[in-house]
Amino acid sequence: MNKVKIAFWIVIFGFVGLIIYQNKIFFMSQSHLNLNLGFFYYETPNMANAIFFVAFFLLGILLTYFLSLFKHYKDAKIIKTLKTKESTLVETVSALEKELSTPKGPGEPLSEAAVDDEPMKMTAEVK
Repeated sequence: MNKVKIAFWIVIFGFVGLIIYQNKIFFMSQSHLNLNLGFFYYETPNMANAIFFVAFFLLGILLTYFLSLFKHYKDAKIIKTLKTKESTLVETVSALEKELSTPKGPGEPLSEAAVDDEPMKMTAEVK
């Protein structure tokens, strides 16, 4: 499976390289970007289009990384609280199992849950 992934990525990068090579004139042509917000105006110097493509690609990677980083910390906090809750539940279950495994002596009274004053009532009739 690992070799298939490597071959897949080689094919993808090959096609991207082919597209860049066939459009070399576009990527090497000079252009500039304008940013006009009304109160702020900025114009970049003339640069090759390839530089803009690489800059925006890297900006997208950084933005995705930071957004996933916040999600990672949020998930880590949830996992920590769930592990804490799980450990307290395991302790409770082990204490209850220990209580059930200890035999009751003849002189010890039954718990209130084991003694019913009224008989059980049947809710469904058998035909």
